[in-house]
Amino acid sequence: MSSEPWKEEWSKFTPEAIEEMKEYSDQTHLHREWMSYVYEKGGQYHLGKPSYGDESRIEVNPTEKAREDSSKGLSEGERKWTIHGHPLKDGKIYTGRQYFSSTDILQEFVKSRDGDEKVVQYVVYPHEQEGDGKKVIHNRVRILVFPNRSTILKAMKMAHPEMTDEQIMAISEQNGYNKNATDGSLKNEAGVDWFAFQEALGKLGYMGIVDIEGPKGGKSVEAADTMFMQNAESGGTNMLMLGLVALGLDAIVKWKITGTILNADYTTHEGFGADFESRHFWK
Repeated sequence: MSSEPWKEEWSKFTPEAIEEMKEYSDQTHLHREWMSYVYEKGGQYHLGKPSYGDESRIEVNPTEKAREDSSKGLSEGERKWTIHGHPLKDGKIYTGRQYFSSTDILQEFVKSRDGDEKVVQYVVYPHEQEGDGKKVIHNRVRILVFPNRSTILKAMKMAHPEMTDEQIMAISEQNGYNKNATDGSLKNEAGVDWFAFQEALGKLGYMGIVDIEGPKGGKSVEAADTMFMQNAESGGTNMLMLGLVALGLDAIVKWKITGTILNADYTTHEGFGADFESRHFWK
């Protein structure tokens, strides 16, 4: 479905911007997050310069960052969205880090709900799978679109059928951020499962995943039901020149996604960890 909104957003990135996503993630995936502003210029999306943090926290001075990005010919008036990368932790992949955390999207949810505004976000994360019989790590991008109030309210209701309209409208920064529960899970006072909410948006066509490895004409990955398994499908006409990062190797190997169901992660650890829920200070 080429008309899916998340695909329309993804198709605006220039090949150079996608290469930069991969480069920044390859350089940082073992130990620290990175973020960049996304700018729209001439109908296409470009990345500003990257800023770096630690495993789960980035602090950015917006004024200083705007000045840095201006060196790439990008202006404040052209700034649209943000993109950031989730790294490994102790060399391991955690399922929750393949999603947006509550700190990534709560403010945006409230903004879209209360102001009926469109908000788009992107997160790059490592995903372990097999290619040519070898374990490899691919960089993937999750695209999340909050198109308007009615759609995100519908998705929240899909993810939480027991929630009343009043409870959904009461979700705020005071009660919506996740904390570690005694059973090791992530919970918040509002009762929101932010991962289920993202999956619901995927079923509506407002969340998607792109594997940014492989030769030109590579394939995207279906978003719905991605917690344990991800389906690969034909990815349209985007022509991406990208590489594959082989685990433990320095070489970049070209590889083409098969289009079959991709196995769940082999050494990926189930769980999320509220230590990854630190507030980002670029907003």
